[in-house]
Formats: sequence, C-alpha cells, structure tokens
Amino acid sequence: ISNPVFVLHFQNLQSQMTEFEASAEPVQDWLNSTESRVQESSARLHDLPTKKHELTKLQVFRSQKSFLTRSLE
Repeated sequence: ISNPVFVLHFQNLQSQMTEFEASAEPVQDWLNSTESRVQESSARLHDLPTKKHELTKLQVFRSQKSFLTRSLE
C-alpha cells in the first residue's frame, strides 16, 4: 500500500483507536467491578428466605421477651 493519503488515514485511525482504548479502560474496570458486585449480591439472594425466616423468629422472641419482662414488673 503505497498511497500516502491512505497511509496517513490509516495511521490516524490507529492513533484514534489507541486513544479510545486508553479512555475506555476505566469504564471497563468499572463495568468489571460492578459485574462482580452484582454476582456476589445474587449469590447471597438464595439465602434470603432463610434469613427472613430467622428474622421473624427473632422478632417473635424479642416481643415475647418484652412481654415477659413487662409482666414481671
């Protein structure tokens, strides 16, 4: 390819691509981090019903304890 205009355009495109990749790197890092956090959060969701059940049991226990404490006063 000996066309100087083509070579100049090609070099310009290469330069723009390099700049774009450099500017996109922080965005890609953020996306990767966000994806990781979403996956971690999703992994914990399967246990949510169990946690809600435990919370309900503890709330009942707390209300019974409160009732007994007031009854003994």
